[in-house]
Amino acid sequence: MKIKLDFVANSSSTSFVYISNEELSEEVFLEAVGVDGDGPVGDLFRQMHSEICTALRHHGEQVTTKETADSLAGTHEFTPEVIEKMKNAIEQGKNVVTAKLSSDGPLAESLLCMAMFEIESDRFYINAYNNYW
Repeated sequence: MKIKLDFVANSSSTSFVYISNEELSEEVFLEAVGVDGDGPVGDLFRQMHSEICTALRHHGEQVTTKETADSLAGTHEFTPEVIEKMKNAIEQGKNVVTAKLSSDGPLAESLLCMAMFEIESDRFYINAYNNYW
């Protein structure tokens, strides 16, 4: 990870997709990422969970058709495999939501923008592989 300590002229954003039948609870999130909420990085990961949920709640866009999922391939840089996951989830009646995180936000949100990540559990799927600065 690179950290720039002087003036940064631009910011980054990260588009991500959330697929599930339920809202993302803190407990389910921490279990999926393998973090003990009372451990040394528990607070940071609770904040990351909060930032993801805030982005979904306030800026999330529901993807309800396979055609809409296909149209995201060129604009959000989702891989063909992720687009297929979206289309399969839509077919199964799951919620498929895209949202963005920004490096201009709090530390936890900024950290999420600095690393590509994918979280897959039996309860949800998040993919944020298209980070850019």
